[in-house]
Amino acid sequence: MAARKPQGSVERATRAELRKLRASVTQDGTAALAVSLARQIDTSRGAVAAAAAAAQLRLLLADLRAEAAKRPERDAIDDLRADELAARRRAAG
Repeated sequence: MAARKPQGSVERATRAELRKLRASVTQDGTAALAVSLARQIDTSRGAVAAAAAAAQLRLLLADLRAEAAKRPERDAIDDLRADELAARRRAAG
């Protein structure tokens, strides 16, 4: 297995934003593409290529933010209530 390269600043910032948006790179292709573009920006040697990738990354993140705004916000209390309800249903038969 190849050694993983250290993350650059754009990739770190993108991953942090994706965590905040609760977008998984393993389950959401748009999130995975955002990380890939961020990595390209970090390793790009040309300004034109970096600018093109940055423009696409900005659009992808805007789409992800819009999708996140549509999802209802869940917190730890919601998760506990769901677990409690599931346990009651199991106990009831």
